[in-house]
Amino acid sequence: MTYVDSHCHADEYSLEKLRAIISKYGMKIVGVSVDYSSALKILNYSNKLNNFIPCIGIHPWYVEKASDLDIMKLLDLVNNVKCIGEVGLDTRFVAKTIDKQREIFIKFLEVARDYDLVLNLHSVDTWREILELLVKYDINRAVFHWYTGPINLLREINDSGYKISINPAVKFQKKHLEVLEKASIEMIVTESDGPYLYKGLNLTPEMIPEVINFISKIKEIEEKDVIKVIYNNFEKLFM
Repeated sequence: MTYVDSHCHADEYSLEKLRAIISKYGMKIVGVSVDYSSALKILNYSNKLNNFIPCIGIHPWYVEKASDLDIMKLLDLVNNVKCIGEVGLDTRFVAKTIDKQREIFIKFLEVARDYDLVLNLHSVDTWREILELLVKYDINRAVFHWYTGPINLLREINDSGYKISINPAVKFQKKHLEVLEKASIEMIVTESDGPYLYKGLNLTPEMIPEVINFISKIKEIEEKDVIKVIYNNFEKLFM
């Protein structure tokens, strides 16, 4: 049985740190990108690490600085990956760039469809729109990273074959906890979003065992069974 981190900004860690985490916890890590330069670093790491899955993309917060050349160069890298991410839409923190966000996101949707790639999604306040776009563009596999969207959307996400990820913030973020309580365990994967400082908590891949323990308590399922189900969910996405 293996721990999984389905969403990690691995380029912000050293190669040695990642190797140590993977070895210590028997973990598979999905490294996401926010721009072209981080994508190159993630791809470099993937050539040097076992149990490491690279994703390439442009984060909605970085769309404003992304040039057409950056996007073109990123799209040229799709033959080297199974995953596009972190990509998506955000009308809460960067609403002023939403038109450009949509334009770029649609390009990634088209590539994901044509190459049957996983989408690792940022969807703050755009959960419904993103779900509708996934269906419209016939996307087979996607994960809504750190899902805090409407509870009534969970069933549609699950019925469409998509997943959501739960991270260490679930211990004190009320909406994330409610999501965990209501979501089917068959649609859940774990993530760290590390290294990210959230309300004083430094999120890291090393917290994944704690997340598993917390899910076990909330769902009243033995830890070993939680690990098994979540790994199976992860395999359906990335393997």
